[in-house]
Amino acid sequence: MSSIHILTEIKRIENKGSKKYTVLTPQLERICQEEAITLKEHVNSLNCGWIDVEVVYPEIHDQESPSDGGYIIIPEILIPGRPYPIYVYLYAITTYSFNPAMGQREAAKRTQERFGLKTFSHTTLGRAIKRLEKNINNNEGEPRAPEDPVEGSESESKAFPTVNQIKERKEKVASYLKKASAEDISLSQEAEKAHKQPDYRRPPYTGAFIDACHHIVGYTFLRYHQLLL
Repeated sequence: MSSIHILTEIKRIENKGSKKYTVLTPQLERICQEEAITLKEHVNSLNCGWIDVEVVYPEIHDQESPSDGGYIIIPEILIPGRPYPIYVYLYAITTYSFNPAMGQREAAKRTQERFGLKTFSHTTLGRAIKRLEKNINNNEGEPRAPEDPVEGSESESKAFPTVNQIKERKEKVASYLKKASAEDISLSQEAEKAHKQPDYRRPPYTGAFIDACHHIVGYTFLRYHQLLL
């Protein structure tokens, strides 16, 4: 049986010299020891622009029922197994979806510069958009979109989506992000042009757009009981 995800917003990455972000508090760790609960730690490295941060988050199991699925406590900033904070993916998706004429390469380049990343591929953006669109279709009860190739991939020339298909998919994703963020205007403001402030090239991540990202992640989890991506 697979473990159940629990999303937490207990804290965000700060810039205090520490390169380790630990979800489990000493108090919760002590409670687990007292209640005979097994703890397993997961480690996920995040590239936060100029620094790398090690995120340590727990998986909790009842010792009396070890075969039952446990609970994995995940911070809102994290997509397990992915190398960037959620802000990076949402910035890329927002920039691409809110600009009708923009391609994935341009959106990926702007994301790379905004967050001070050494690399950020348009194929990474393409996969993130597909995952989000699939979740939207599944949760909103809309028809499943065809599996279109990522821009610039080997299969692009064989079956690249039409201009109308791209337009419709962008509008669908943009509409969901607006709804999930409670119509936060910071999404469109970030998408309109490449800002220099707040500085996203390293923690701490602050500002209206960052807050909107947390709203989107929280809305999706509370409404559909699943991670955004």
